[in-house]
Amino acid sequence: MIPRNALYSIPYYNKAAFTGSYLGMRYKLEKIKGDGDTADTLKATVWPGPFCFDATPEEQKEAESFDFSDDGITAACSWFNQKYQEQEALYSSIHL
Repeated sequence: MIPRNALYSIPYYNKAAFTGSYLGMRYKLEKIKGDGDTADTLKATVWPGPFCFDATPEEQKEAESFDFSDDGITAACSWFNQKYQEQEALYSSIHL
């Protein structure tokens, strides 16, 4: 499982996106800037490895939005772990 402390705190996401991998599953957490009417959010994305985000077809990616807060990071971490558990057979075959 991906531990919460593997993901950085909010100030990091003001400057950069974070990518990582876990047993064949690749993941990305990034800030999505809100417009004047909407708040900033965190976008969490997962996809099967071995390729990077830009080299992976969009149809292989799954994304979810979370509050731009420490609680949002915690929720995104839980979502990453849930997605891994749902597709463990796929990801573990990539990890071999």
